[in-house]
Amino acid sequence: MKAPRFVSLCLIPTLALLAACAGDDRSGEQPFKPTVITFDTYVQTGDSILLTGQVAATPNSAVTACGFVYWNDTLKANKRANETTEIFQAHTDSLGEGTYSFAAYATNGMGTSYGDTLTFEKH
Repeated sequence: MKAPRFVSLCLIPTLALLAACAGDDRSGEQPFKPTVITFDTYVQTGDSILLTGQVAATPNSAVTACGFVYWNDTLKANKRANETTEIFQAHTDSLGEGTYSFAAYATNGMGTSYGDTLTFEKH
């Protein structure tokens, strides 16, 4: 008679506790700045360039902004993407001919990260 009582008092609550702990509980993990990728593909559309980037990861903190910084010897500019999606794009302002550097960026609650710096040639 003691065996059924043991099962109900000890084993059933233990099994219920184990079942409640199943799954990916990430609440204890630290948030980090996003991981950003600058794509080396770009499209010239008239006087501007369409740039593409990716937020590869944003651990435990939502992306609040993303876009691109671009520059040359005489210009430094920032263009924010319209949407904060995993893959994002933005057009530069009208540019003159020359070589420009650019990098994708993303911001979350922990700060801003940048992808690799790449270059394009505007013709």
